Amino acid sequence: MEKFWDEFFAMKSHSRFAFTLIELLIVVAIIGILAAIAVPNFLNAQVRAKIATTQSDQRSLATALESYRLDHNMYPPTPNLSDYMRFARLAKLTSPTAYMSTVPFDPFRSRLVNSLLDSAYPLWDPQYSDGQKQGTIFDYLPDEKKLKGRWALHGAGPDQDYEPDTGNGGCGFVIQFEASNGLNSNGDIDRFGP
Repeated sequence: MEKFWDEFFAMKSHSRFAFTLIELLIVVAIIGILAAIAVPNFLNAQVRAKIATTQSDQRSLATALESYRLDHNMYPPTPNLSDYMRFARLAKLTSPTAYMSTVPFDPFRSRLVNSLLDSAYPLWDPQYSDGQKQGTIFDYLPDEKKLKGRWALHGAGPDQDYEPDTGNGGCGFVIQFEASNGLNSNGDIDRFGP
């Protein structure tokens, strides 16, 4: 019997060790569980980063718009172009006087449209966003009803589309994004002028 054990240990010391199928399946299962935990957190981090980018872009645009208004006694006019109206209007903030270096694009829309030029933030004039006027797209917001003559910058939000509510006779009211409803909830990210 001693001879058997001597040969067994001698054979084991010269043979290669390998993982068994069970060990490999356990490792693959552990990696799958870790990926299932990490991927949603990574995607949520991306959405939070885009929300922060949208809010930062809108703050920069607000500063540039008010600087333009101080110099020209009006907000940038909409050029007489059928295509790229949003970009062309905000491009007036970059030249001839540079109130900002480039026109920022909505991070939630830039990959959905055929042209980046059409993914600039929409700017609503006070005549269209004034909450005290009946029939404007923001007149249902309680805070906006108190204020007069404010412009609005519009961002698509995490659902990647603009949210006109076609109820109420198709008035096109805008739904506000609230992070407390979850990062993938409907709604748009808006910033109103002073």
